[in-house]
Amino acid sequence: MTEKRLVAVAAFFIMFAYIIELGMVQINISGKYGSKASEQQNRLFYIDDGRGVITDSQFNNITNTVTRYKTLVTAYDGDMQQLFNALTEEEKQKFYDNIQNKNNFMAELESPVEGRHVYAATQRYSDFNIAQHLVGYVDGEGNGVSGMEYVFDEELKNGSEIRCLQAEINGYGEIMSVTTERQINNDSGVPLLLSLTIDNTVQRICEGLAKEYIPNGSIIVMECDTGKIKAMVSTPFYSANNLVQALEGENSPLVNKALQSYEAGSVIKPLWSAVLLENGYDVKKEYECTGVTEINGHEYHCANNTAHGMVDMEQALVVSCNCYFINAYTENKALDFYRTAKNLSFGEKIFLTKNYSSKAGSFPDIDQMQDLGQLASISFGQGEMLLTPVHIAAYMNIFASDGVYTVPQIAQGIYNADTREVVKNLYSPEKRRIIAPKTAQQIKKMLKSVVEEGAMRRAKPEYLSAGGKTGTAQTGRYSENGQEIFTAWFCGFYPYDNPKYTICVTIYNGGESTRTAAPVFKKICDSLYYVLENND
Repeated sequence: MTEKRLVAVAAFFIMFAYIIELGMVQINISGKYGSKASEQQNRLFYIDDGRGVITDSQFNNITNTVTRYKTLVTAYDGDMQQLFNALTEEEKQKFYDNIQNKNNFMAELESPVEGRHVYAATQRYSDFNIAQHLVGYVDGEGNGVSGMEYVFDEELKNGSEIRCLQAEINGYGEIMSVTTERQINNDSGVPLLLSLTIDNTVQRICEGLAKEYIPNGSIIVMECDTGKIKAMVSTPFYSANNLVQALEGENSPLVNKALQSYEAGSVIKPLWSAVLLENGYDVKKEYECTGVTEINGHEYHCANNTAHGMVDMEQALVVSCNCYFINAYTENKALDFYRTAKNLSFGEKIFLTKNYSSKAGSFPDIDQMQDLGQLASISFGQGEMLLTPVHIAAYMNIFASDGVYTVPQIAQGIYNADTREVVKNLYSPEKRRIIAPKTAQQIKKMLKSVVEEGAMRRAKPEYLSAGGKTGTAQTGRYSENGQEIFTAWFCGFYPYDNPKYTICVTIYNGGESTRTAAPVFKKICDSLYYVLENND
């Protein structure tokens, strides 16, 4: 074989070997990527957190009222700029990190984007959520911290309905298919909601008035027959979406003022009038008020040292005469005074539902009540007595309910979110008689006179009539300019005939109650008139 021929044969075999090797490399590469593409995995992407909804008594949502839009983002999306522009500010901050790491993730949009598949979700709180103090809020991990969110944390978690996307993803991170799933976080497979006794309309009415007239205080509206609280308002308001601002705000925005205890002042006088009548006191007995009376060397005054002249019990309530009640109680038994207070849970917490109560406040014991000075102070709502708006509303309600006390309630039940069938009843009212029906009717009539003749008629509704009582309580505290701070009250029932609601207005540092709390009571009654008309 010639040299040229040998070279040609060698070249052929070298080329053949190269082709074989190249083919093997291609086979390996193809096999590698084919294997990679077949490495399928399933991932869940959550549309919402699924925490159980809190509603009012008519199943109107209190939480989860704001719609949010979400979309599934992949590193293989087309127009990234359009998508980026549509994201919320929070999502924009983490967008590029996810894209650079080729992560697939759920992103929240400011609004739907044309051409993208968008999923509607809900935001737990809006900046204008009603009953925010009552509802409370959750922490960053979704755990209840305060209010109903805390009290019913387990039920709201266990009853959650979680919507999610199950995505099939290949080894490249490409999404091959997506299906929507619904998961229920309990063994029964039933989504749950918490229904409160609150009425959406009544709550909004009271919040609107509180925002305008009560910078620091509360409003409670309670249904007379049932004890169900239809509105519970506390000011200042706050947003659960901005707790840092609330923590730094004046007048403790995160505190529910409806559950705090305050000096009662004259709003307590109808109760002491009832105790006197129950013990045979003559309702027509007159007392001459000179504006001041002395007990054990200490002088007690009527407001502004006003001398009211000759007054009987009804007139004493109308003009809010301190001296009348001081005289009546220092001459009569303290024991029934004490027993009645204890029957109304004065000095004790009132539980509105499980593990959710008012403050206990305080009330002197029977030994302290033997002191004439203490007895004199308590008789017109001062001394060692602190009561919450819940206590005051519940006590005032006995005059609208023929002498029967009903423990206030705030929670209605746990319900199937799909069918609205009750799963667990939370409404369990406790009732007990405090005074005789005849006594209740006598005081009720007097409280109508207070509204129509006293408080400069500023509590008198435009429509129908009402009964109630003012209270301007000394706190013993003073403002920076040296003016005394008063807690202003007005508590009463509406309408007078067949009362439907008991209403308690409390304004801390509210000045003279006749000028501040009484007009708010009137405005609430006038608004509730239309609620009653629409419900008939």
